[in-house]
Amino acid sequence: MHADPPTPFQRKACWNALTAIALGSITCIVVFAGWIMIKGIALLQPILIPVALATILTYLLNPVVTWLCHRGFRRTWSVITVFAIFLFCVVGLACWIGPTLQRQTNTLVKNLPTYTQHVQNLITTSSDFISNFLESSQHRNEAQPSNVHDYAASFITEGIQWIQQKIPTMVNALGHFLKNSIGGVFGIFGTLASLILVPIVLFFFLLESPAIKARWSNYLPLPPSPLKDEIASLLLEINNIIITFFRGQLLVSLVDGAMIATALIIFVHLDFALLLGIMVGILGLIPYAGIIICWIPAVLIAAAQFGDWWHPLLVTFIFLIANNIDGIFVSPRIVGHSVGLHPLTIILSVFTWSILLGGLLGAILAVPLTASLLVLLRRYVWKEAPESTQDNTIS
Repeated sequence: MHADPPTPFQRKACWNALTAIALGSITCIVVFAGWIMIKGIALLQPILIPVALATILTYLLNPVVTWLCHRGFRRTWSVITVFAIFLFCVVGLACWIGPTLQRQTNTLVKNLPTYTQHVQNLITTSSDFISNFLESSQHRNEAQPSNVHDYAASFITEGIQWIQQKIPTMVNALGHFLKNSIGGVFGIFGTLASLILVPIVLFFFLLESPAIKARWSNYLPLPPSPLKDEIASLLLEINNIIITFFRGQLLVSLVDGAMIATALIIFVHLDFALLLGIMVGILGLIPYAGIIICWIPAVLIAAAQFGDWWHPLLVTFIFLIANNIDGIFVSPRIVGHSVGLHPLTIILSVFTWSILLGGLLGAILAVPLTASLLVLLRRYVWKEAPESTQDNTIS
């Protein structure tokens, strides 16, 4: 007995079921591969961080090497010259900062009891002010009892208790974050030792940059085909975004660091203002998160140095003004809109990639990775026409 052929509805249902199974299988494979890749990156951070730093420095220094080559220098001597200039700048910066840092460190050690007393006095004064305010409010409202006073008192009391309970947890979380950022399979010592690889990798990246630029597509494991041309075009577009971001963001962070350090020295007379400016210049490569990380120690130093609320508020105001100047005037003129990410997207991407990749490496690579995903979505999901890519890789 022969079975009846499937109806059009049955054929359509079977085809949809097979399509759903195929899409589910592909999604599971992609998610599993991504999970393996993220775990591998987090595990090999001590190796990947030096390579990432060397790559970033290559993006920044290669234009200088190319400029020297155009002036008649051989490539090797151009790289050696750039290395010598870069080393001279680092040593000069260390000699300039070293005495100031040593003097301010001695000041910190000498004035540590005074700073501690300032903090204690600030906490005591603030507690007395809050208590007096609540008591006076209660006296004024004795004739007309209200639950607002009780709610405010309980809220403040519970908030103080919560902060006291969470301080050890916050310290442990910070330690865990730092350990994940510079730890990995080799530990902190292994990570610090692996930083020796940065100048070695940087030297060979700068020296072999023209060869990499000319022949990098030959190493793609694909025969000549439209697919290979499409992948090469995609990688070029992603590379251009990464180059634009790191070169522009470095200039932006240096401007922000100089601006904040100058304001803290002139208007606040804050200890370690120069060091805080250098921190902003370095950590500013991490958009938004870098300036927040530097704002926290600046506020704590102001509270410990002056023992009042006015100076921490002034420091906060300086950071807010600097951040707004950056967002309105500096970044649009230096970086522009080439990366194509909304500020909220950048903030969320920094936190997301920091969690996925385990700390500092994820924070540094957050914007390039998110921009790369944006390029993929524009090309293959939203079907937008790809922007014209220039013929460069590490330029």
